[in-house]
Amino acid sequence: MSPQIHSRVLIKNFLTVFLPLSALVGVVIGTIYYQQVQTEKVLLKTNEFRKVDLQTKVISGDFHSVVSDLMVISKQNELERILDGVDGQQQALSQEFLLFSGYKKLYDQIRFLDQSGKEVVRVNFNQGEPAIVPEEKLQVQAKRYWFNDTLRLNQGQVFVSPLDLNIERGQVEQPLKPMIRFGTPVFDRRGEKRGIVVLNYFGTKLLDNFNQAFANASSQGMLLNADGYWLKGAKPEDEWGFMFPNRKNRTFGQAFPQAWQQISQKESGQFQTAEGIFTFTTVYPLIEGQKSSTGAGQAFAPSQHQIDTKKSYYWKIVSWVSPETLTTKSNRFLSQLLLLYAGLVGLTGIGSWLLARASVNRNMAQLELRQSELELRKLVEREKILKTRLSSQIRNSLDLNTILSTVVVEVRELLQIDRCQFFWCHQEDESTSLELNQQACAPDLTEPLGCSPIQNVEALSEAVMQGNLLCFDDIATDSWLDFKSRNLLVTLGFKSLLTVSVQTQSGRLGVIVCEHSRELRPWSDDEVEIIRGVADQLAIAIDQAQLYNQSRAATAAATTQAEQLNQVLHNLKETQAQLIQTEKMSSLGQLVAGVAHEINNPVNFIYGNLTHVSEYTLGLLELVELYQQSNAHSTPEVEAHIEAIDLDFMAEDLPKILISMKMGANRIREIVLSLRNFSRLDEADMKPVNIHEGIDSTLLILQNRFKQTSGNAGIEIVKEYGDIPLVECYAGQLNQVFMNLIGNAIDALDSYNSKRTIEEIEAKPSQIVIRTQLRNLDRITVKIADNGSGMTEAVKQRLFDPFFTTKAAGKGTGLGLAISAQIVTEKHNGAIWCISEPGQGAEFWVEIPINQSSKLATASTATLSRI
Repeated sequence: MSPQIHSRVLIKNFLTVFLPLSALVGVVIGTIYYQQVQTEKVLLKTNEFRKVDLQTKVISGDFHSVVSDLMVISKQNELERILDGVDGQQQALSQEFLLFSGYKKLYDQIRFLDQSGKEVVRVNFNQGEPAIVPEEKLQVQAKRYWFNDTLRLNQGQVFVSPLDLNIERGQVEQPLKPMIRFGTPVFDRRGEKRGIVVLNYFGTKLLDNFNQAFANASSQGMLLNADGYWLKGAKPEDEWGFMFPNRKNRTFGQAFPQAWQQISQKESGQFQTAEGIFTFTTVYPLIEGQKSSTGAGQAFAPSQHQIDTKKSYYWKIVSWVSPETLTTKSNRFLSQLLLLYAGLVGLTGIGSWLLARASVNRNMAQLELRQSELELRKLVEREKILKTRLSSQIRNSLDLNTILSTVVVEVRELLQIDRCQFFWCHQEDESTSLELNQQACAPDLTEPLGCSPIQNVEALSEAVMQGNLLCFDDIATDSWLDFKSRNLLVTLGFKSLLTVSVQTQSGRLGVIVCEHSRELRPWSDDEVEIIRGVADQLAIAIDQAQLYNQSRAATAAATTQAEQLNQVLHNLKETQAQLIQTEKMSSLGQLVAGVAHEINNPVNFIYGNLTHVSEYTLGLLELVELYQQSNAHSTPEVEAHIEAIDLDFMAEDLPKILISMKMGANRIREIVLSLRNFSRLDEADMKPVNIHEGIDSTLLILQNRFKQTSGNAGIEIVKEYGDIPLVECYAGQLNQVFMNLIGNAIDALDSYNSKRTIEEIEAKPSQIVIRTQLRNLDRITVKIADNGSGMTEAVKQRLFDPFFTTKAAGKGTGLGLAISAQIVTEKHNGAIWCISEPGQGAEFWVEIPINQSSKLATASTATLSRI
């Protein structure tokens, strides 16, 4: 190859690799930037919601606290004596008000006024130094709106003034003093109204708490009244507009008209405009029995009208995040990503150049690659054998806790005792410890049993550690126990006891403890032998569970010990079969994924080189044609060889062969992709998945079963896919469900067709319809229906029972639908059921949530199968 051609090919290969990779890196960086911006925005919106909700609770709590203080003040004994006409109580009441003001530090003034509006007692806070106002300085407040509005109330009702600024001598007091007045009428013993009690609550306390919640935050907190005036705003000069004539137009609605249109019409919410993100809620501080009014802007003016319902007295809490705040973080992150992109593009360029050089040099190493391919195939075969051995070991494994739980439950039920326990015994130096692993208690016990006797009696613990069998028909009279041990066991409530040690080959020591407390329970020799047999078989089962082998032999050996133990071992066998079926599917998934991965590499190599082979072949054919044109008179030997190999036919057929090879390689790639989609080993965790891809992969794997052959009428597959989103699930397990359901439908149709004539099959061809749809916006449904013979109600009721099958012996284990139901209901919080009648085919429904946070309220599979 000349240097010029070498350079052109090298540059071409470099650009072929570099440009797509650079674009891919750009797409990934852009996606990361978009996801980061969206995540920050979601977190920001969530935090803003929490802030405004917290402020709502704080304000409501402050109001509740002030009303409680008001009720306490109005019920003072000294006040009640004044109302009843007892002389000399005014000074005592003043002292109570003074102490209360100094303790609370929340009220500017605490006052008691008579019916005429004259102050009887008043305590001023005086900037932290509370003082009683002398009698000569007490004022008449009869013209104040809050006095008249409070005096109108009935007993137990509370007046709450609007949050406004304190007015002294007709002018707003300076510095500004925000104030809320809480008042309630007081009555004497005869029920006659005698005046009111008023608390002037520092609104500054409420507003300071409000400011503190938004301190050091990225948002600006605002408190608005019902008319949109700022009670607490971004600028102090914009606040209290309704109190100052020159600020009448300084409202939230004037500053943010578009936002105020939404905030004024809704209780709460969050939205974004060009002015930023607004989060708001409405605070209703008043509760039942509390009244208010609109107040008055002048010192002695009456309130404009009364507010009789708590829904009319409200404020708006608004959190505002400016556009500048939103863009600051995203711009900083964008600059970092751009630097990262530049670095990655540089690395991509270097890598692409190295790959281009390797691609050019690859043409010089065809023989070495063929040898490598042969060695790779041998490696794949050795890996298959290794995985098969590992799968065999996994299939023979059992769960130890399941075994122990089954043993204690079945032994308790078999012997009809109060409690059966299993302990692990640990010996460390000279100390002995017992660890409770499993226990089963009688459900009808009137009083729960205390600690196990072997944990409290040292003699029992020592005997257990030595592997002795202990049998006590009557603990109170048994001579083996000493006096202290007998009294302790009788005090704990135990009457009969049976213990047997479980010694495993691995050196672990356990003990089965059978206890009875309601009455004496003699242990027969047969029962003791049964428990011995259980202990022996349990030791074998524990060793098998730890070594992952010979689990079935242990189960079979255990069944020979006693006829009554058959039920225990049967349940153990069912548990084992379900675990083995799960491991089989896991091994199958690993094997399929491994085969797909290893086939994918050589197929990609073949597929990638077919293009070059096609180019080289066409070049050689063109070269042969040029030689024929330039050498019109060939030698007889050349002519004979051309005729022998049929050069014209070869030149015409060779490109077709290459096209066929490319189609075949492409078909293998599609099959490998389907196998990988089906196994989904790279997606063992729950993640969003395209359900349609899983169904299509399953259909591709089963394609040979529904094709028409000489012995098979063929099955038509109808796909009616709906518009559904990605579903959060375990993809490999869900593919297993689709495999079981579609495979069962094919089996049902094959069995049905075997009983029909050709004319009947042509009149009603076999068909499987697969539908998907979105339900209630939070779940999806997959329906798999066939037009076979259907099933009876009795079959439907047992459809999801383990080991139940209607297929011939050797053609079904009865675990497929049971495992599928477990995957759908337990792993995906969904539901599965069947709709079928004899002669009407069968339709299976699988329904799962789109996101696992929105779980379905499912019924049992036995109930669902009867729908």
